[in-house]
Amino acid sequence: MQPHDISWVICEAARATADTLRAELGDSRYQEVRIALKEFLCDYFSSVAACDNKLGKSISPVKCGMPGAKGLKVRFGYPGCGKSGGLRLAVLAFCQKRLVKIAGAWTRSVDPDDDDFDEAFKDS
Repeated sequence: MQPHDISWVICEAARATADTLRAELGDSRYQEVRIALKEFLCDYFSSVAACDNKLGKSISPVKCGMPGAKGLKVRFGYPGCGKSGGLRLAVLAFCQKRLVKIAGAWTRSVDPDDDDFDEAFKDS
């Protein structure tokens, strides 16, 4: 599976973090990070029993309460973010529709809890 095989949506709850990241990185580097994230998720989706298994400390399946979707808690570090940097993402994967929604996004310094993920999934 390749990123162009999937429709990608950044939901309103994730927009502020995406905009801040774009401002910090600049458009070109921001696009590189977006592509790397899409490729990372596609590699996970292409694995055996995707969306049902953990991928180390990077991806954990979580309940999302959304019919037809699988919820994922994603930790994503990108080049230059440092060891304590990176993003935390609430991701909804609609496997049958080949649709991925970034329902929530936070910088690592924010460290969202389960309630933050529940709220992001609910609002998507």
